[in-house]
Amino acid sequence: MISDETMTYTFTPIARIHSCFKEKFGIPRQPNLVKDAPSFLVFEPEFASPEAVRELQGFSHIWLVFVFHRSKPGQWQPMVRPPRLGGNKKVGVFASRSPFRPNPLGMSAVRLTSIEQTDQGPVLHLKGADILDQTPILDIKPYLPYSDIIQDSVGGFAPKAPGSDLCIEFSSQALAQCREREKEIPGLITLITQVLEQDPRPAYYDESPKNSHKIFGIRLFDFDLKWTQKGRAIHVISLDPV
Repeated sequence: MISDETMTYTFTPIARIHSCFKEKFGIPRQPNLVKDAPSFLVFEPEFASPEAVRELQGFSHIWLVFVFHRSKPGQWQPMVRPPRLGGNKKVGVFASRSPFRPNPLGMSAVRLTSIEQTDQGPVLHLKGADILDQTPILDIKPYLPYSDIIQDSVGGFAPKAPGSDLCIEFSSQALAQCREREKEIPGLITLITQVLEQDPRPAYYDESPKNSHKIFGIRLFDFDLKWTQKGRAIHVISLDPV
């Protein structure tokens, strides 16, 4: 709630996103790094009007303004350690995209693949979101290339997209599980590869020999993705049902 001398504003979620990312660990650190990550947006009943999205299908991308709803009030600090700097150098919170902010708000530009009209209202089908499942959405705005692309912009300590030289291989078990699940989740092997190419481990992870056999896990959809990593080589072990 925000008040001034004449009006009081209350922010109410208009929708929730349904994402393949079921927990914070493993979510890409920026939108469109995992460009095939599927999600869909369902409006709250009072905003589920077909008229509210009229002409939106003409835009390839949209901005989502959302709440970091898993961030606890009072967790913010004026200095944070961004992953792009290895997690060992501090910058100001307003020079970062940390979810721990004075007001826990985020914004992401994502691809709008289609709008489905249902008995409960329109459903927006998206790709490339870096957003946790069930995140409250406060607003949607169309992405305007002529305005939102700034050709001479400078990216500070993150001048370009992170590259990946990781080698991803699947065990025979994981490959068989992926092929079975691709009947309902098309492109699953590609999606898993894109997620792991981002190296979701903490930036400060200790790669000493004592951790060489550590098994990592990410909750995707309705399964736990298990893998091991040694240097730049990732071995996908299995997709374990939750």
